Amino acid sequence: MRIGITGANGFIGNHLLRFLLERGHRPVALIQMGTDPRPVADLARRYDEVWGDLLDRESLDRFVGACDVVIHLAGMNRYWAEDLSIFEKVNVEGPRNLAEACRKHKIQKLVHASSCITLGASEEPVPRREDSPFNLADLEFPYATTKKAGEEEMKRQVREHGLPVVIVNPTSAIGEMDYGPTPIGKPVADIARGLWPVYVAGGACFIDVGDAVQGIWLALEKGETGRQYLLAGENLTNREFMSLVAEVAGAPRPRVKVPRVLLAALAHGLEWRADHVTRRHPAVTRSMARLVGRYLYFDGSRAREELGFRPGPVRPAIERAVRWFRERPV
Repeated sequence: MRIGITGANGFIGNHLLRFLLERGHRPVALIQMGTDPRPVADLARRYDEVWGDLLDRESLDRFVGACDVVIHLAGMNRYWAEDLSIFEKVNVEGPRNLAEACRKHKIQKLVHASSCITLGASEEPVPRREDSPFNLADLEFPYATTKKAGEEEMKRQVREHGLPVVIVNPTSAIGEMDYGPTPIGKPVADIARGLWPVYVAGGACFIDVGDAVQGIWLALEKGETGRQYLLAGENLTNREFMSLVAEVAGAPRPRVKVPRVLLAALAHGLEWRADHVTRRHPAVTRSMARLVGRYLYFDGSRAREELGFRPGPVRPAIERAVRWFRERPV
């Protein structure tokens, strides 16, 4: 079986590529033009490489044509961009183009990696499930709205064209080899350096990147067409998570809670500066500030019961991430 991976040089992607190599597969990797090849540089010649673009149908044809099944991980996983249209192009148009290529080449199965954010957030620490409604449309959060739209596009491909798609919704993945770094990796690195003396309200669900990869593999093996699976790890308040990172790193624990209104003002200023001066991702965005106080808690019962998914605690992943970031400061 030839397994194709989009976003193979991304955070989860490079872990998945290694996972497949360890099991004797020779994957086909779609590497986005202009992205960093370092995460998979040590794996050269052990997989088949296709440089391309989700918006370039010719390169998608070359990629999908070499595969029996495809795992779609590529996406715009950021909370800010200089040109906001990139979210729509990568997270919505990209999946549509890939799905059409998979239909053309009669792919056996397509695993689409969405995000837990498409299932919304709760005002109380109550875990959400695969059927929970998306309730974040009012946050002006392009990452969330476009990931939701991309997920809905995949569901449409199943309904209208019978495309064999399985959807997975990973929660916040943590671990080593986070070159980006990811939106959760950067805070881990900063907390470990003692740069976050404060914490914010609310909470989220965190998962070891190795467990996320295992869940994706199980979805490929056992997932039913049209079915959606939350890959959930540990639900922790933001203070619990930040304190755990600080404890692992031997850094000061955050002790001061930042009020919502102060964080909103800070985010407004930082995002304005990013838009008009630095052109670099701000530490806090307005959409991130609007999420404060809500809970991105999730229930992974379906994946456990139907796929046999058994994620472990997140602390070992934090330990590996802290060691990795210390060796490669961001």
